[in-house]
Amino acid sequence: MPFVHDQTEVEYPDDGSDPAPPRADDFMYIPPPEFGGAPEPVRFSISSLDASPDTSAQQHRGILDRLLGRSSQPAAPRQSQDAYEQERQRAQRLHEQRRQQLFGILIPALRDIGARRAYCRYDGGNDEGFAWLDSVELRSGARIDAPTLLEQLHVTRVRDELFDTGVVKRSGNRSDGEQLTDLVRSWLSYEWASMLLGDSYGTGEYSMYGAFTVDLDACTITDDRNADPVVENIQIAT
Repeated sequence: MPFVHDQTEVEYPDDGSDPAPPRADDFMYIPPPEFGGAPEPVRFSISSLDASPDTSAQQHRGILDRLLGRSSQPAAPRQSQDAYEQERQRAQRLHEQRRQQLFGILIPALRDIGARRAYCRYDGGNDEGFAWLDSVELRSGARIDAPTLLEQLHVTRVRDELFDTGVVKRSGNRSDGEQLTDLVRSWLSYEWASMLLGDSYGTGEYSMYGAFTVDLDACTITDDRNADPVVENIQIAT
């Protein structure tokens, strides 16, 4: 979890206020495998899994629910360990199937508009990790930011394909365009970050930030060991 600031030794002011945010030079780089992540380059596939999604399984909670506009469900009754493990495995399979569907639709769409590499950033700490798309490098060598990329995707059929295949369900509270924006900018980046850094990245007594590059042709993810301290969800003193 690349650039990390350990908060276990932070002293809180006597008046109960929050301590001053760390400076960029307070963060130490830690390679992903040393912090529970995967060896690089992390490889992924855009091929769909053979099994169809198990829609009866409890859906994966967390950032995906917020992005897709799903409401919270009541807590399930206490289950035996075996039943709990079976449910966990079903939820994990469903999550992997939806991720593969997402990859199988969005990555070819990105290639079709000329994208060859995506650059994503991440940050977090204490409770949760976050990730977002920063920019995309085209085959021409040009680089476009996330808003420009989304403008180009909006005129393709990728939005209809995502809804038609059931990867995401339409929300009465948000427009199709808003949902596509969240899918491309946040959900896709979050899935890549989880594969690189581990599903629980960003949870612990630390704050962290970083960035990674995704090769859309080779389907690989590589952490940026020289990432600038650009953050959205934590504070870094200037």
